Amino acid sequence: MDEDGEKHVLTKRSSFPESSDKRFGDEGDWVRRNLPESLFFQVLFNLPTKEMVKTSVVSPEWRHLWRCVPGLDLDEADFKQFHTLVSFIDSFLSINRESSLNKFKLRIYCNHDRDKETNNAHMARWISAIVEQNVQHVDLTWLPVEVPPILYLCESLVTLRLCGVVLANLEFMYLRLVKVLALEWVIFANELALEKLISGCLVLESLRFCKCSLDNVNVLRVRSQSLLSFNYYGPSSRDLHFKDLVVTIDAPKLGILKLSHQVTSSFIIKKSSSLVEANIKVKFNFCVGKKFNPYDLSKRKMILHFLVAISRVKNMTIAASTLEIIYDYSRCEPVPLFRNISLLRVEFYQDRWEILPFFLESCLNVKSLFVESDYYTKERTSILSRPRRLLSSLEYVKIKSSWDKLEMKLVSYFIENSPILKKVTLCLDGCSRKESVILRELLTIPRRSSSCQVVVL
Repeated sequence: MDEDGEKHVLTKRSSFPESSDKRFGDEGDWVRRNLPESLFFQVLFNLPTKEMVKTSVVSPEWRHLWRCVPGLDLDEADFKQFHTLVSFIDSFLSINRESSLNKFKLRIYCNHDRDKETNNAHMARWISAIVEQNVQHVDLTWLPVEVPPILYLCESLVTLRLCGVVLANLEFMYLRLVKVLALEWVIFANELALEKLISGCLVLESLRFCKCSLDNVNVLRVRSQSLLSFNYYGPSSRDLHFKDLVVTIDAPKLGILKLSHQVTSSFIIKKSSSLVEANIKVKFNFCVGKKFNPYDLSKRKMILHFLVAISRVKNMTIAASTLEIIYDYSRCEPVPLFRNISLLRVEFYQDRWEILPFFLESCLNVKSLFVESDYYTKERTSILSRPRRLLSSLEYVKIKSSWDKLEMKLVSYFIENSPILKKVTLCLDGCSRKESVILRELLTIPRRSSSCQVVVL
């Protein structure tokens, strides 16, 4: 590593007295001698490269130790000049070209003053080098530079995270060891390029995909025989609102599903028997003026199949906006029963909490319920005033809310209709009402369960 490159990532050393310098050096040498070598280098490995370089001032023995760590973790912001970053990476990879590289993490941000061809050349050179060094973990943020094809044939790669890069349409992608794949703000040549990448990861277990308006993907097809966890999210851009976005999932081993994208129109889950946990924040593109249409039979059929697919989960987090759609659907035909849900979390943000009891009637065995909200609209429904069935399995309820506007009606609903309820926890963070007033109101609520404990925090 050249001295100039090292200085740009090494902050100026503080002016300690000589005795202090010696003391810190002795302590550093003690750590070096007494820690197992594998553990010592693992500690350094988990530090950003900028922090690793700082360890060179601990003692003369530590001067070049950081160069032996099999990983780079660099941020463009740590360098005053881009050419210094380039020199730093080139030097490090050259010095370690005969060694294996465990990690290559690089964050470079968009700069329109740079030449696109030059950036692509840097990327191609570095990727070729790390592939030859049998890199295992790659994390690249570089807007918007094309990743060379050789990376998608890397036989040593285990985790791959790409952000802001460009993926060309390649005929063949083969990543036999990749278990974790994260794609955020990636621009694809077309939908087929993305599909090839996913299917080319033969032992893929975790997939994270962030949707963006420029990714050229209207239909996302996730086909994997090994996938265990899928997280699909992204901003609800108005540009995407006018597209017919579809997500199709064919993953028989999928156990964890997270969906958070309001303007995706359709979610099709072909095999869901392994689903255990779901986090659902979708509106099927019923937003920006679009409303549920009971006469749209194809949309109703899609929603039904989606609800059936997630009905087997044990733990569920669901947004109130999704409950609104389910409630509208229930006016046309019955909602499938969620017999396996034991833990249910509901998040209300500028939505009506009164819609919750209707959904609970489909959750026959829910034991624990967590409700979180910070705002309530003035619009109200009469859903709580209707006769409701008993919540025969509910044991624990926790409500975290902006209590200034919360009515006691929801709390009363749980306490009055839960025969085996053990504990209700009410979080009063930011509440302007006196705790004594709230407690007096709680005491007036008749309890169906004699063992129910109400805790106010």
